[in-house]
Amino acid sequence: MTIKEYEQIPIPVVEIFQSISGEGISAGNIVSFVRIAGCNLRCAWCDTKYSFNESGEGVQMMLPADIRKTLSGIGSNEIICTGGEPLEEGKSKRFLPVYLANFFKVRVETSGGSILYSEKELLNFGILRDQISYCMDIKCPGSKMDHKNLYNNIFELKKNDELKFVVINTEDLLFSLEIIEKYKSSLSGSGIALNFSPVFGSVDPDVIVDFLKENTKYFMDNSLWARLSLQLHKIVWPPDMRGV
Repeated sequence: MTIKEYEQIPIPVVEIFQSISGEGISAGNIVSFVRIAGCNLRCAWCDTKYSFNESGEGVQMMLPADIRKTLSGIGSNEIICTGGEPLEEGKSKRFLPVYLANFFKVRVETSGGSILYSEKELLNFGILRDQISYCMDIKCPGSKMDHKNLYNNIFELKKNDELKFVVINTEDLLFSLEIIEKYKSSLSGSGIALNFSPVFGSVDPDVIVDFLKENTKYFMDNSLWARLSLQLHKIVWPPDMRGV
């Protein structure tokens, strides 16, 4: 498929807006968001349930070229493609991030339940691996979706990518540490950020801070970049406000 051909395929979009990046290593930066509709997971604590379905109320079908024009009109060069789930296989929306990477700096927020791009998929859109970055979840037990994790995705992550653990209790923290230990040969010294994010309103951030302090030696000894990641947009604005 050529870029020109892809530009004619409608994509289900929930919203496009400019705001601060609320979490991860880009937190605080002014970015533009494209929230793509449809998700193949149903996390217990999901805060974007309005993006679950690919059609219906609140979903607009937009051509990729029109999405690009809208983003260009907003003005920021840094784009976060989120959802929903942007990378669902077998769907045209999967290729919106790589299409946009021809024009913007693109970070993809993905649940980790879909396969990351292959080299062939990237090259088909004229994109090299270092032109796109990932913030990928590893679902913890508290999400009720940990059985959906595609752990082989971890081997595809590189410097400037992020691995995110959304935690709601101590069990989730211990689970995250087990996963890190299992894959530390790939994570050690990689420059991949390990983000620990509390479910807003369900666990106090200081619980994660204590966890990070208790495991500082482990992270240092294994050259791992572990950090607290808060949802800044829920601190700046009401937690349920959309488009921010």
